[in-house]
Amino acid sequence: MRVGDLDLNVRPAGSGAPFLWGHGMLSSMEAEDALDLLQWRHFPASLRLVRYDARGHGGSPAGAPPTWRDLGQDMLALADALGEERFIAGGWSMGGAGALHAALQQPARIHGLVLLLPPTLWEARVAQAALYRRAIALAHTAGMARFASLVASQGAGLPPWLRAAAPHLAAPRAPAPDPAAMLALYQGAAWSDLPPRAALAALSATPALIIGWSGDATHPLASAQELHRLLPASSLFIAHDYQDVLSIPMRVRDFVEASAARR
Repeated sequence: MRVGDLDLNVRPAGSGAPFLWGHGMLSSMEAEDALDLLQWRHFPASLRLVRYDARGHGGSPAGAPPTWRDLGQDMLALADALGEERFIAGGWSMGGAGALHAALQQPARIHGLVLLLPPTLWEARVAQAALYRRAIALAHTAGMARFASLVASQGAGLPPWLRAAAPHLAAPRAPAPDPAAMLALYQGAAWSDLPPRAALAALSATPALIIGWSGDATHPLASAQELHRLLPASSLFIAHDYQDVLSIPMRVRDFVEASAARR
C-alpha cells in the first residue's frame, strides 16, 4: 500500500473503529503471527485492526535508517492513506515508541494508546544506544557476517522465566531482516528516544494501556512505570509469569473496545 513516499505491507482486518498496530524492532507481522503471543486471529471483527510491516521489516522495503519519530510519521501517514482521521494507536517496543511519537505529533487524532513492552527511554537510552553503536562498529570492522551473528546471539528477546515456562516461544519464528537492513535499523535505533518528559503533558487526557514484564533489560519495567506516571489516564499491567502473559491479548482487546466505545 502506498503510504506517503513508502510502499508498506499493510494488512487490515475487520471494520469499525481503527486500531493501528506497530510491531517491534527486527520483527514483522509474520514473526508476530508465528509467535502468536497476541493472538490477533481472535481480535474482534467489529474493530478495524490495521497491522503493517514497518519500513525495513518484513514485506516493507528499507529506506533511510528509521528513527522512532519517522515511524510515528509513518503511522500518521498510514491513517491518512486509510482515510482515518482519529484512531487508536499501539505497538510492541519500537512499535509502541512509534505510536507515542505519532500521538505527540498529532495528539488530537489519537483516542487511545496501547504500549506493550516500552523500550529503554531517556537516561537508560544512553546505554542502549551505546550498545547499538558498538554493534554498528563491529559491522564496519569485522564484517556483516559477524554483525549478523551478534544480533542472532541476542536470542528471541524474551525474559528467562518466560523462555523456561514456554520454550516454544523462543524457537525460530520467521526470517529476520538481511544484515544490511538490520544495520540500518540499528542506526535508526541508536538515534531514537522520546522527547523530554514534559512533552508527554500533551497526552495527559489520552487513555493508555501500558504492559510490561519483569526480567527484560531491553524492555525495563522502569520505562513502563515512568510512562504510567507521566500519562495520568493510563493503566499499567506487569506480567510476572506465563499465566499473566496469556492474559495480555484479552487486556488489549478489552482496552481497544472500551476506547472505541468512547470515540
